[in-house]
Amino acid sequence: MKLPSINDMTDKALKAFKRFPITLSWAITGSLIFIGIVNVDANLLFEEYAGLLLTFILGISWFIGARFFIEQTKKPENWDWLKLIILGLLGLFYMHLPDLSGYDHDPKYFIRFFLYVIAGHLFLFTAPFLLNWNSKAYWNYLKSICIAIGRSILFSGVLYLGLVLALAAIQALFDVAIKPERYGQLFIFCLGIVNTWTYLSDFPKDVLQQRTINYNKALEVFVKYILIPLVLLYLVILYAYTLKILLEWSLPKGWVSYLVTALAILGFIIHVMVNPIQKTIKSWIIKKYYPWFYVLLLPLLVLLFIAIFRRIADYGVTENRYFVLIIAIWILGMVLFLLLSKKKQLKVLPITLCLLALLSSFGFWGAFSISKNSQVKEFQKVFQEVNVNNNIASNEQINRLKSILNYLAEGKSLHKLDAFVGLNTYEICKDTTEGSQRTYLSNAPQRLLDTLGIELDTIDLVKHRNGKSFNYFAPWDANKTYDIAGYDHFSLINFNDYDDYKMKIGDYNFLYHQKNKAISFFGLTDSSLTLRMPIRQKLLDLTKYGTNMENIPEEKLILIADNDQISVKLIFTELGFQIINDSIQLNQARTYLFLKQK
Repeated sequence: MKLPSINDMTDKALKAFKRFPITLSWAITGSLIFIGIVNVDANLLFEEYAGLLLTFILGISWFIGARFFIEQTKKPENWDWLKLIILGLLGLFYMHLPDLSGYDHDPKYFIRFFLYVIAGHLFLFTAPFLLNWNSKAYWNYLKSICIAIGRSILFSGVLYLGLVLALAAIQALFDVAIKPERYGQLFIFCLGIVNTWTYLSDFPKDVLQQRTINYNKALEVFVKYILIPLVLLYLVILYAYTLKILLEWSLPKGWVSYLVTALAILGFIIHVMVNPIQKTIKSWIIKKYYPWFYVLLLPLLVLLFIAIFRRIADYGVTENRYFVLIIAIWILGMVLFLLLSKKKQLKVLPITLCLLALLSSFGFWGAFSISKNSQVKEFQKVFQEVNVNNNIASNEQINRLKSILNYLAEGKSLHKLDAFVGLNTYEICKDTTEGSQRTYLSNAPQRLLDTLGIELDTIDLVKHRNGKSFNYFAPWDANKTYDIAGYDHFSLINFNDYDDYKMKIGDYNFLYHQKNKAISFFGLTDSSLTLRMPIRQKLLDLTKYGTNMENIPEEKLILIADNDQISVKLIFTELGFQIINDSIQLNQARTYLFLKQK
């Protein structure tokens, strides 16, 4: 076998640049910019310049796809405007991104990026065949893509590994200090420039003319003995599960929708792989794959839709459920198309999926609008139920409300509740910590529930907290200053349920009753009870913040009691207790005690 010479490689590289000037210029420019950023500070790449990184990544597949499409038109020079449109859309994408330098971003921007990347690759998979169709040429085109991807990953991966080992050898043998940033810069160079250039260097130009099928034995074995048996295994499992829920007369679990979706997509991939040779190959299982796979898939699609609509009926629409539902509708449409259509052009699969990815990213019909409006309605429904019950909520209702509020807070959409609850949610839940880059406090849902006066039913609370341990520790870096004005005495007190605790403070004895879960103050002279502070209900109230109570608002850790003789303020700084049946076991309580004698 003749190895390629330097001249051959240079010639291929130049031809690739002439064929894909915009794509390679885009890849080279982006890579050099990011190499320069890493040289200053690698963290900047994922903070201040994260939007630029996403935009350059996004452009690669769209520019390649545009070039593949233009090459197959009758007058390629008349389609150059398409590249300008893509460039303009990339600019709009970059401009619509918010400041991504913080760590609490609205996830919709990253979801949109993911959708556009998927759409770009699906566009690339079908670009030369948008105006023309030939099943054999299409199969060869997809095969060329897979070979090009494998070759480019191999070449760039080996080059990167070799250069890294060379740098490590130089550092070890010659005691030369090499900055860690150099390895990151090499990675960007190999991935952004070498990988892209290698991918494009040998890719065939006249893809519509490549109509000779070379179906090697290894691929046939892979499909016949690995992929199709896997599909049959999943079919058996899902049909067995369907029989189970029919016998038990129960609804399917939500996760089954992911398995049916994965099975359908795997089935589509296999169909594409065997389509050119299905009628001529001697293998019985490959010949019968179509249409029997789709016939067997149809009953499972019923299971898929039941599982999806069950989750939506119970909890409303979120982005995940929206996309699962959209994919389920797409799968059903493609199955019916492949079974009933006479043409059965397989390019319909990626084209329609590409359009769905684009359309679902914006508009009132898109994933974000529908999901947020659905969750707002879910909140209104649960809140009205709680409101009718005098703002006393069950554990399930509290968790549901918290889940919705967390979702809306992550999507920066709590303000959608303002008109309904009659509050300015942003003012209540915004993070005012100096230097904070968050929009909302981490405990925003609980703060909002407290402001709305929603309380957990005590009976339900004990029932659902039984057997659990709850702990709170003040943050190690919390520098708290407490105002002692108006108080005569201060003391640091530790007590627990292992024994009654007694100490003197001012003219009174402090006593913790481990049996009654109460603190009492007795006069030193006459031993009469002056003030009693129950803490059982306080401990129960704190359990709504979860077992790791790190997000408790500071004011919720304070107990205040007074009468005409004394005034007392107790602040918990550490706390640990368990709920066992109907009782509370206090393992640890570290407190600051302020006392005023009147």
